[in-house]
Amino acid sequence: MLLHARQLSKNYEGQEVFSVESLYVYKGDRIGVVGDNGAGKSTLLSILAGELKEDSGTVERYGNAVYIPQLNEGDVQPDARLASLWRVPEDDREMSGGERTRKKIASAIGQEADVIIADEPTSHLDIQGIEGLERTLKMHRGAVLLTSHDKQLLNEVCTTIWEIENQTVTMYEGNYDAYQQQKQAARVRQNKDYETYAKEKKRLESAIENVQQKSVVKRRPSRMGNSEARLHKRSARATKAKLNRAAETMHSRIDQLEKKEKPMEHEVIVFDIAEFPKLHSRYAVQFNDCEVKVGNRSLKSQVSGAIKPGQKLAITGANGSGKTTLLNMVARRDSALTVAGPAKLGIFSQQQENLNENETILENVTAKSPYKETFIRNVLARLGFKREDVHKPIAVLSGGERVRASLATVFLHNNNLLLLDEPTNYLDLTTKEALTEVLRSFPGTIIFVSHDRSFVDEVADDELSFANNVPTVSPLSRDEQTAHSHTDEDLLAIEMQITETLSKLSVATTEEEKKELDAKFQDLLKRKQRAVK
Repeated sequence: MLLHARQLSKNYEGQEVFSVESLYVYKGDRIGVVGDNGAGKSTLLSILAGELKEDSGTVERYGNAVYIPQLNEGDVQPDARLASLWRVPEDDREMSGGERTRKKIASAIGQEADVIIADEPTSHLDIQGIEGLERTLKMHRGAVLLTSHDKQLLNEVCTTIWEIENQTVTMYEGNYDAYQQQKQAARVRQNKDYETYAKEKKRLESAIENVQQKSVVKRRPSRMGNSEARLHKRSARATKAKLNRAAETMHSRIDQLEKKEKPMEHEVIVFDIAEFPKLHSRYAVQFNDCEVKVGNRSLKSQVSGAIKPGQKLAITGANGSGKTTLLNMVARRDSALTVAGPAKLGIFSQQQENLNENETILENVTAKSPYKETFIRNVLARLGFKREDVHKPIAVLSGGERVRASLATVFLHNNNLLLLDEPTNYLDLTTKEALTEVLRSFPGTIIFVSHDRSFVDEVADDELSFANNVPTVSPLSRDEQTAHSHTDEDLLAIEMQITETLSKLSVATTEEEKKELDAKFQDLLKRKQRAVK
């Protein structure tokens, strides 16, 4: 065992974040922590890493832990070899978000800790960086505890999922897909239990109503004598008392039924085609062998291909390769490409420039929307804005709420061509899945930049890969979507094995052990040489 937490709780401003009876972490564990935004994922990781003090309970650590935080960078500098391997620049004064994340990862790996605790470690990483992280975590000999909105990372790395919901932590065996399957099975059981409960309750209520109707004393016939009337009245009273007892028994049976709550069901998102502004054009966008430049510096040339109205195009590639620059070229209808004249552009950027700070969420969305308010509210609810939340002013929203509001404004306004730059940043998994559903049902054209592999796989029809020397729009190959980012012999994996072997060789005590490790080291060097050819 590497870590044991008991009777753990944390409160903020009088509100309980979570209360946990017992949590264990063993060597070899690969644990993913999931939950809605604000559920307490980062708080739990910070406490387990010793970065934050719990309000009650204890955390016992039986090995050293290293923490990869989401926000700050930490003070530990990676050694030169790891800095080179993770492409960390020497001058950190002007590092990009991706470079800062790589620095944090390299620093953590260099500490050779028993437990790696990572809070959103894929932030700002491109696909190559994410896959490198994925392989590093899988190879780690100790335990890994992480939270991430990258579903594929959770599937590839994790063998256990901890879900924080309703202030408690529930454990599920398996990766993220297995967790979702177990949750779905639980929902099916909950639906069945509710249907059984509702059916029995309705049957008893109908029986009670029937009994109550029978218990109404009938008026005596007008020709009945007094003696007969008394007998009739006495009999009617006895019958009524008997029926009332039966009704009371059935009321008692209803009270004794174990109450089952009706499971919450999401409205299916279906855009009203009659209201949607159709794009009557053969192509929505054509890339005419265009060049992507920043100033006088060429990033990519001969970008080609076209997308038809209604298609979804993912622009993929490494950080700094020109993806966002190309998206901006489409937004300004650059002369190097052709955007259909009737196209109505909806643009989402990380700055959320499409929001009016002085208006509410609902006011922002309805201002230029062709859709009915009922549909708008359904979409907002799927994105986490329920009931009175829609009346929140933009000025008071958190970063994640602003992202959701900005996205809703883009696809609910009178637009038929959406341009989305990293739309899943700062979204939890639940909201990302809702966004995926909305975008898949959107009847217009979407061009988006994303490093999120599962999101690209689930939304895109076509891909424009900047990993290629000559990027061309082509159908998305879901089986080979990320093949371009690593060779058959995985160079990063070999590098990590070399580091581990050298570390063992330096402390080996017997000649036999040294000989075995040296042979392994020589073999790894040969594999590395083959990989870089």
